[in-house]
Amino acid sequence: MRRAPVLLALLALGAAPAAAQQPPAEPVARMGAIGLSPAEIDAFLRGLDPGIRAQAVASREALDGLIRAELTRRAVVAEAARAGWAERPEVAARIDQARQQVIVDTWLAAKAEPPAADPPEADLRKIYDDNTARFVAPAEVRLAQIFLPVAQGAPAAEAKAAEDRIGELRRRARARGADFAALARQSSQHKDSADKGGDMGWLAEDALIPEIREAVAGLEKGAVSTPIRSQAGWHLIRLVDRKESRVQGFDEVRPLLVEALRRQQAVELRRQYIEGLVGAAPPAINEIAVTEILARLAPAAPAAPSQ
Repeated sequence: MRRAPVLLALLALGAAPAAAQQPPAEPVARMGAIGLSPAEIDAFLRGLDPGIRAQAVASREALDGLIRAELTRRAVVAEAARAGWAERPEVAARIDQARQQVIVDTWLAAKAEPPAADPPEADLRKIYDDNTARFVAPAEVRLAQIFLPVAQGAPAAEAKAAEDRIGELRRRARARGADFAALARQSSQHKDSADKGGDMGWLAEDALIPEIREAVAGLEKGAVSTPIRSQAGWHLIRLVDRKESRVQGFDEVRPLLVEALRRQQAVELRRQYIEGLVGAAPPAINEIAVTEILARLAPAAPAAPSQ
C-alpha cells in the first residue's frame, strides 16, 4: 500500500478577545492603534510552543521581542483587512487550506493520544536493558571561579593590569585559611557566579571550554588552578567536587523512557488510524485527467525558428 505523506503546516493564531461583558483592559503594549491587553498577552504566550514559551519566561529580552513581533503581526493583519485582502480568491483559498490543515493536525493528534497510564513497567525495563550504553552520564565537575574580563585586542596596559590582578588573587586564594567564596564575591566580575561565592554548579566535563577543561583535569578536590586565559578573559578555578562518568540507573532515566515510549505509541496510533482510513476507501487517481491538467499548466513551448 502506498502511503501519501501528510503535509504539516503552522498557522499563527491571534489571542482570543476578552469577554464582551468586561470593560477593555488598558493595553500594556502598543504599536500605533494596535494594543495588547494583559489577557491577550497571557493568551498569546499560552499559545506558543512550550520551548519558546520557556525562553520567554526566562528572558525579558526574548519576551519583549515576541511581544513586538506579535504587535507587528497584528498591524500587518489590520492593514490587510482594511484592503480587503482576505477576500481575494487566491488568498481565501490559502486561508481555507490552512484552516483545514489545523483541523487535520489537531484531529490526528487526538486520534494518536496514548493512554493516560504509564506504559507497562516490563516494556520500560526492556528498553532500558537493551539500551544501557545510551544512558551513560558524562563526568561532571563542580567548579567555583573568579573571572576578570579582558577583551581580545585590549590595550597592553589594560591586559597587563588584569594579568597582574589575577595573579594576586591566586596568591590570596592559595594562602593558608583563604576563603575562595569571599574572594569571588569581592573580586569576580561574573555576576551570576560571584553572587554565589563563585559557585558555577555541576558542569559536564566535556562541555567546558578547552582551556578550563585542560586545567581542571589535573586538579585535586579543593585545589585552585593557575590563572587560565580564555578569549573572554582570566579565570581562576577551584575544583569543588568531581563525579566520574557512570551508567545512570533505571529510576533516573525512567521519566525519559516513559516519554520516549509514549511518543512511539503516538506514532503507531497515528499510522494505524491513517492506514485504516485509507484501507476503508483507497484513493483512486484518474491519471489521464491529471496529465491533461498538467498539460494546461505547463508553459507553452517556444516556437521553432523558421528556416
